[in-house]
Amino acid sequence: MGSDEEKDRPGNTNLRRRAEDRLRERDPSAASGDPLDSLKLLHELQVHQTELEIQNAELRQARDEVEALLEKYTDLFDFAPVGYFTLDREGTILTVNLTGATLLGVPRSRLTGSRLGQLVTPEQRPAFAAFLAGIFAGKEVGSCELALQGDRDRPLIGQIEARKTSPEAECRLALIDVTELQQNRQELLKIQKLESLGVLAGGIAHDFNNLLTGILGSISLARLQLENPGKAGKFLEDAEHACIKASDLTRQLLTFARGGVPVKKTIAVAGLLRETVTLATRGSAVRCDFALAEDLWPVAADEGQLSQVLHNLVLNAIEAMPAGGSLRVTANNLPPPAETTPLIEISLTDTGTGIPAQLLQRIFDPYFTTKAKKNGLGLAICHSILAKHGGTISVTSPPGEGASFHLRLPALPTVKPTAPALDHALLTGQGRILVMDDDPLILDVARHSLEALGYQVECATDGREAFALYRRNQEAGTPFAAVILDLTIPGGCGGKETIALLLELDPAVKAIVSSGY
Repeated sequence: MGSDEEKDRPGNTNLRRRAEDRLRERDPSAASGDPLDSLKLLHELQVHQTELEIQNAELRQARDEVEALLEKYTDLFDFAPVGYFTLDREGTILTVNLTGATLLGVPRSRLTGSRLGQLVTPEQRPAFAAFLAGIFAGKEVGSCELALQGDRDRPLIGQIEARKTSPEAECRLALIDVTELQQNRQELLKIQKLESLGVLAGGIAHDFNNLLTGILGSISLARLQLENPGKAGKFLEDAEHACIKASDLTRQLLTFARGGVPVKKTIAVAGLLRETVTLATRGSAVRCDFALAEDLWPVAADEGQLSQVLHNLVLNAIEAMPAGGSLRVTANNLPPPAETTPLIEISLTDTGTGIPAQLLQRIFDPYFTTKAKKNGLGLAICHSILAKHGGTISVTSPPGEGASFHLRLPALPTVKPTAPALDHALLTGQGRILVMDDDPLILDVARHSLEALGYQVECATDGREAFALYRRNQEAGTPFAAVILDLTIPGGCGGKETIALLLELDPAVKAIVSSGY
């Protein structure tokens, strides 16, 4: 029998009331006994018996629910797509699910009690031991990628994530098979290289065809002016400048053939920026603007790898501006505070749609991309190369205002840069045949060639200018007999768009569209 204190407890009072209610349902006369009557004892016994029946029923129901949940979560544990392990400080496997045993190709009975480190390939066992020690030493959560042999024909490449438990005597470890993912990464790297080669080949064809056209045209014009040494010398000088540009282009291409560990040398960054960015934008509708400090410090860097970083960033900018736009490239010295490294900062800012704020923290993650046909490696490679050079890369993107990538590299203020000077002389002309091209050398050769043949020539550097000249001469009664148009004008209206405008103005227009491709 319970004491009066036990009866007064809230839980016991409720249980007693339920027992008495059930007892009255069974025997209405049981509730009418006199407290002084001898039946009181029997009444109390009946109430307690009913209490026990209620508790037993509730316990059986709770047990059934726990057993059902245990079966459910045991199945979830065993058949999860991830291998789960519990390890002690020595790396001994205390528990493992069926998936973990299947991934390693070892029966669960053999795994339990063995050391997981023995299944790691010998060359990576020290790394795994250090990883496990770090987890137990205080690193609450950690991850690594290791090769595990097990009883498989080939090693399993596993992504491991571990977390120590509350008592800190054990840790829980999740194992994900990323073998196929690793193979796909290698294939994607090959595809990326092929895609980059395709883009590069198009730019090479465009540049070399333009240069060869200028060289051949200038030499032909010089031959026609042999009796006038002054003019012949000017044409030969133009051909010489084009040859120098071709040599520079060949040198640039060689920088894309190296990779791996940086092979550093002192680089004049200004020249590298102009060469690489100009090469990468050839054939696109993007115009480049440069604002480079005249006294820009040189850096110690691998020229090929730094060119690759710039090439990747420029290609991203081009893709962000499919209808054309501008890419502003700036470079400045960053004088250091006391006892820190002097730096230079290079910034590339496009006029595209920008990067959503929620993606800014992830764009340097490997394989993260929002583009259906891209593999998400370009910016990750940039980040890796900058890190190998002791530099950093960051991005800012105000909503709707394009994106700016900022590169910082350790500089060499005491070394004098030796960037070669570039010749930006512009050549212009006029006449009755309208020639449109963005390359001044091509315009000059075309003008002199056509004039040597008896034509009068007028030149334009983009489609809208060409259209305005054509309409003005047509209205003045001096229409052009023919129009020669460059197919691609970076940052402007190219030949295809210009033809459409001219056909609306004059359906009988005679036009030739040319390209360096």
